[in-house]
Amino acid sequence: MVGQCVRAGGVIAALVAVWIPAAPAASPDEIDKAIQGGIAVLKAKYARGGGLGGGVPSESYGIGPTCLSGLALLENGVPPNDDAIKTITQLVREAAYRELRTYQISLCLMYLDRLGDPVDEPLIQMLAVRLIVGQTPNGGWSYNCLNSISEDDVKWLKAIKPNSQATGKLYPEIEKYGQALLVAKQQPGGAGPQMDDNSNTQFAVMAVWMARKHGVDVERTLDLVERRFMATQDAQTGNWSYSGPLPGSTTITPGSPSMYCAGLISMATAVARREERRVKPPSPTPMPEEAGKNEPKPTDPFAGTGGSKSPDRKPPAKRPADARDVVIQRAFAGLGLTMADKIRSGQGLLVAQGGHGQGDLYFLWSLERVGVVYGVDKIGGFHWYDIGSTLIVRSQSPNGSWDIGGYNAEVNTAFALLFLAKSNLARDLSSKVQKDPTNTELRAGKGPSPVDLLPSRPTTPVVVVPPPVLTLPNPTGDRSIAMAAELLKSSGEEWNKQLATLRDAKGSEYTRALVAAATALEPGERKKAARDALAERLTRMTAATLRAMLKSDEPELRRAAALACAMKDDKNHIPDLIAVLTDPEDAVTRAAHAGLKSLTGCDFGPSPGASAGQKALAATAWQDWYAKVKK
Repeated sequence: MVGQCVRAGGVIAALVAVWIPAAPAASPDEIDKAIQGGIAVLKAKYARGGGLGGGVPSESYGIGPTCLSGLALLENGVPPNDDAIKTITQLVREAAYRELRTYQISLCLMYLDRLGDPVDEPLIQMLAVRLIVGQTPNGGWSYNCLNSISEDDVKWLKAIKPNSQATGKLYPEIEKYGQALLVAKQQPGGAGPQMDDNSNTQFAVMAVWMARKHGVDVERTLDLVERRFMATQDAQTGNWSYSGPLPGSTTITPGSPSMYCAGLISMATAVARREERRVKPPSPTPMPEEAGKNEPKPTDPFAGTGGSKSPDRKPPAKRPADARDVVIQRAFAGLGLTMADKIRSGQGLLVAQGGHGQGDLYFLWSLERVGVVYGVDKIGGFHWYDIGSTLIVRSQSPNGSWDIGGYNAEVNTAFALLFLAKSNLARDLSSKVQKDPTNTELRAGKGPSPVDLLPSRPTTPVVVVPPPVLTLPNPTGDRSIAMAAELLKSSGEEWNKQLATLRDAKGSEYTRALVAAATALEPGERKKAARDALAERLTRMTAATLRAMLKSDEPELRRAAALACAMKDDKNHIPDLIAVLTDPEDAVTRAAHAGLKSLTGCDFGPSPGASAGQKALAATAWQDWYAKVKK
């Protein structure tokens, strides 16, 4: 779904006026009309047998948009026997067997869980064990859960039939499959990427939680998630970073507003499990001869049945707040302050500030999930649904879709419909979180003030420094240079809009424009955004085109092509990336190195800033390794 993941979003300037507090909110009739328009767009496309991309899942997003469209339609009342839902279900079921990417695995599971057809039980379990195996030791997920899936495994998995007698239990065949994946992961080069990010992680956490009611034991997995978000919150802002430091770097990228939501959703699973333990009756002490009998191994994520349900009981008396509550309250405080800053400054929540999750429909859907799961009407003193629904209704395209932010129309339309529906994909999670009286009081503002939990803010006024205006010589009137020059002169929303155009439009001149812009820009956020847009653009290129680009005279193009090879998750590019390790430009070498680590799970260097000799030695080590694994 999301690529190497900083995407610019944007929206027309007229939307800013929507965020003036006195502006009227969208009426229920307007919201319903917008929903019906979006439903019509998705139904019409899938009723013809495909998505907005023409029926074939896009190369970048795969089956993800299809799953999102299905979830959006189901959550807005479209029945499972509708022709569009039937098409989506067929596409998801077929694609799921071969899916190894975290976003797509998670969304397949979420869609099939929401569909509620018992025939999908073994398929849901299969997807869940892939997520369990794909979790990093840090408790998060990267873009891929597995390195590969064989056709023999696909054939074998498809042969597993639903068994009504196995309801609430892990199928023996799926347990065997999960154990095989664990064994493969422990082999040299089988661990997969160890870097992870909180965007992939929030989708995986939602899917893992849903897997509980399908007989999958995910307690150890959720233990790691809880530990991750308890330990990595920024006490200054209450937020979490998008990811940890990059290889060779000590810099952690500050989190976007969406990362507040990722952390809050993940912490909700910790609160829900705490609530389960509080209301669960103590187990009777086993007789000596029974102690330890059939007890699952603590390190075996596939042992046990999972998904057990405790009988409803009267909640115990209010308890003192614990560390989980403090983490959650800090996050709500920081998210509220962020929303207030954007709204009161006139920026609005759909005016992106240069990155994925900053001000797009991805963020609004993340915000909606937090509001629904925690059962809050206001965040930061603002009615999040009134504000979000008004903005969404006002920004709908005449054809009924949405085209705001860095995603395609299908993804944005699904995000918008899910927000407008106040979708609750994990009702058992929200019911447990909202049952906790202490947590509810804290969120309602009783007890410590949310703002008091964050450090005081500096009173010095913030000085906005405009970006430097760069000029590009263009004696021949080259169109690509002209487009790059226009991008460099732009700022704010116009920058985001032009950058998205250069990233998404068809034609080699747009690629050349991004190369020129990335080359001209000084190191900083704008250069990073231009580089990310270029790399994402190149993921649409063929393998042959990328190989040619790796030999280009332009360092920025070579760097982006190396990253695109990894983002496409095509292991056929391993030899190409090894060859690029000796590139004289360190930025190109670092990109090739990062790509190789992502594709293989191995690391033979070189280190950042390596000399030519060190690069050559690392390339030789990679070549020797690749020669062995090819045999």
